Amino acid sequence: MKKIACFINDSNLLERVKEFCALERFQDEIICDPSQFVYDVATVLYITDDSEALAPDGIKDIKVCYVGEERPKDAKMFFMPSDFKFIHMRLLVDAVIHNGCFEPSIASVLPEFLHQSFRIKNDIFNVERIVYALTKDFVYFLNFQSLEKVRVGLAEMLTNAIEHGNLGITGEEKMHATENGTYYDLVSTRMNDFYYMSRHATFTYYVDALGLKMSLEDEGEGFNVNSLPDPTDPESLLKLHGRGILITRMYFDEVKYNDKGNLVSLSKRF
Repeated sequence: MKKIACFINDSNLLERVKEFCALERFQDEIICDPSQFVYDVATVLYITDDSEALAPDGIKDIKVCYVGEERPKDAKMFFMPSDFKFIHMRLLVDAVIHNGCFEPSIASVLPEFLHQSFRIKNDIFNVERIVYALTKDFVYFLNFQSLEKVRVGLAEMLTNAIEHGNLGITGEEKMHATENGTYYDLVSTRMNDFYYMSRHATFTYYVDALGLKMSLEDEGEGFNVNSLPDPTDPESLLKLHGRGILITRMYFDEVKYNDKGNLVSLSKRF
C-alpha cells in the first residue's frame, strides 16, 4: 500500500489528511518529529505545515508538499492552501505518482462534464505515460481505485490498437518475437516503417457524474470480433492472446467493437 507521510501541527488539517488516506486507501504515516522520518520506497508524498520541517534527513526522492498561506521559495516543492479540499489532494497525489503537473488553483473550478478527443502516435513504449495524460482529469469524477481500473483497461486497449492495429503485428508474430527475444526489434522496425508510421489512433471520451464513455479507433485492418474468447470460459484467462480484452471487460460495464474490429467503445457507470 502506498504511504503519505505527515508532520502536521494543525490537528484539523491532520484529520483531513487522515480522512483522505482512509477514503482513497493510502496508508498515513504520522510523524511527531521530523527527525523520526525514515525513508520508505512506498512513501509517495511528505506533507507538512511547518516551514522549518520541509526537508527532513533521508527524504531522498520523495516529493514534498507544504500546506500553508504562502508558497515556499523552493520551486521544486508542491504547495496546497490551508483550506484545501479533497479534490486538491487527489489532483496532487495523482500528479506526484505519475510525475505530472499540479496547480492547486484549478481545483477551485469543478467541471460538470468533460468531453475531449485526442490523436495518438504509435509510441508503444510509453503507453503508461500516454494513458495518464489522457485520463489525468478523470480525478474530478473517480476515486483512485476506480481510476486505476479505468487506466488498466485503457492501457490494454491502447496497446492492442497500436501493436496489432496500427503496426499490424499479429498474435503469432508477437509470440514468436517474445520467445526469441526480438520483440523490441520488431516493434521498432514497424514504428520506423513508412507504411505504418503514418497511422495514428483516435481517443475520445465523455465523462460526468453519472459515468464514463470512451472510444478508441486505430487505422489497422481490424479483426474478426466474433473470434474473441468467451469471457465466461475459465480457460480464456490462461491464454496470452486476447487477455487484454478480457481484463478490460472486468473493469468496464460494456466493451463493444464495430464490425471491422478497429474501433472499441467502453462505458462505465458510476
